Parts: sequence; structure tokens; C-alpha cells
Amino acid sequence: MKIANAIRCRILTGLKLARNLRQQAPDRDNRYAKNAAVEPKQSSASDRFSDTAKKARATQETADGYRRVIARLCDGWRVIVCKDDLQWILQRRKNGGAERPWRTVGYFRTREALIRLCAASCLRIDPAALAALAALPERIGGAA
Repeated sequence: MKIANAIRCRILTGLKLARNLRQQAPDRDNRYAKNAAVEPKQSSASDRFSDTAKKARATQETADGYRRVIARLCDGWRVIVCKDDLQWILQRRKNGGAERPWRTVGYFRTREALIRLCAASCLRIDPAALAALAALPERIGGAA
């Protein structure tokens, strides 16, 4: 009952505010009118959810916006560090649009195994990406 009264009170307050704005600035639809009342844009629940969802997706290893990419080997291939710093992950981009476009091909703890599968998977590795892989430590979590 308290919730229903609170909602009813907010609706009535909103209606009174809208009525007052119309009385103060009857030409508010004219965006060039001086002193036109501008109602603040309220974000809907779906807008807030989409912002939260975008941030959550950026932390997923299979997302385009994942921030821990070590190298892009060639078109459609990349190497990332897992979110727990336990392993390197070789990923291939899935064809077509998808919410999670990157698919994992392999998990690696050593640089040698990572470079070996990268060379076998990608025909032409970008020289800068190969240099980035060569600069990795022998084992993840170890010194270079």
C-alpha cells in the first residue's frame, strides 16, 4: 500500500510539473524561442542497462572491447592475457556479427607453445605482433 501511494504521489507531482511548464512557456516546442522550458532527458531503464552491459562485455575475454590484447596476429586472429593472469589465449574471430565474436583456439602457459601454434594457425603474422610475442616472458608470470 505504501508503494502504491508513493507511485501515485510521484505521478501527480510529475503531472503538476508538466502543467506548470506548459503555463510558463506555451511555445516550448519552438526550440528557437527565448526562455523556452527544457525538460531534462530522463534515461530509461534500458539505457542504463545497455551502459552496464557494455561495461560488462568489455571485461569478457570474447568481447571486441577486451582491453588485455597482446597482439593482433593477422586479420581475424589475436592473442590476449586471461583476466586472471594465468595464461595466454589464442583467439580467432567468428564470421558474422555476434555478441561474443572471438572464439578460443588454445590456452598457453609457455611462449614457445604460443608462438608455435600462432605460426601454424595464421599464414602471415604481422612482424610487430611477432615481436610482441617474442618479447613475452618464457612462462606467463615469469620475467622476460
